[in-house]
Amino acid sequence: MKYRYLCLFISVLLLLSCAKKYKPPVKKIEAIYLSSLYQDIHREKPVLTGLKKLPGIKIGSLKTDPLFLAVVLGKLGFYELLNETGIDFVIGVPELFWGENINYFFIPTSMGYAIKNFEGIRFAILCRDKNSLTIEDNVTLSLVKERSDILWVIDKDFLNAPPQKVNFFIKDRGLSDTTVSSFKFTVDTVLLNKIKTFRDRLNKALNKKFFPKKKPLKEFLFSRLNENEGINIVLYPRELFLKDVEKDTVTLLEILNSVKCELKFRKRLNLTKKMIEEIQQKSNLSVWGEPVKSNNVLVPDKDGSFFFDFLGLIEFKTE
Repeated sequence: MKYRYLCLFISVLLLLSCAKKYKPPVKKIEAIYLSSLYQDIHREKPVLTGLKKLPGIKIGSLKTDPLFLAVVLGKLGFYELLNETGIDFVIGVPELFWGENINYFFIPTSMGYAIKNFEGIRFAILCRDKNSLTIEDNVTLSLVKERSDILWVIDKDFLNAPPQKVNFFIKDRGLSDTTVSSFKFTVDTVLLNKIKTFRDRLNKALNKKFFPKKKPLKEFLFSRLNENEGINIVLYPRELFLKDVEKDTVTLLEILNSVKCELKFRKRLNLTKKMIEEIQQKSNLSVWGEPVKSNNVLVPDKDGSFFFDFLGLIEFKTE
């Protein structure tokens, strides 16, 4: 019995030793970077339509301008549509990501990472959106280095780079060289039609018109809060409004470009005038509305809902 356990122990040691010395026959890993997926779907031939037949790893970014467009994409079902494209990694802001049942890795823009086994090579991507790292950031970086053979750190400058192919050359399980090149792809017409259909629905939503009738946009939106939510007081930071438009008609896209709809709020009921004044003074917030004896108040709250969601401007439907 002792002999049997001794043989088993020696076998485990040999197995562990071999695992460290094992060198996969991979000489090169190709990575296709699509840049902004929002911009990609507006191209005549989106790169997303040709990913499935391309070798290697495929990465895209959810960078949008304005920021809240990322949420609109999700509400319309874009992140589920990505399941059909063959993309492996998607970089974005977690608070703005609106997708369920996805088959790709989501990487947060701030020190987020993911690791994929590529033919025996542990390939990691880490997104770094800051110049100086905290102690916690350095711990994360060390952890990812420890768990991977190849680590690709994508910084905020690279996020803005155009679509390209990055070649990682492998030697002894490590990185020996990198090159960057263009690439060609064949369009999947079925997927192209699906993306065109989605793009049409997106453009239709963004071009939906509203009629402030020359009211300042701020007044128009706060009035909607009063009508839809029964809110008579809004406490808000000055940066909520980037600009105050005054037109007969305004589109949803113009609203998104004028208001930081990604800021979060919550509704507080039955607040007195004194309670409102205390909150305002403590947080240096601007005030809309005239307080009465008992007030329904919208206040900033990082754990609340998007400002946009209180407005009831549009009902999103996925297809």
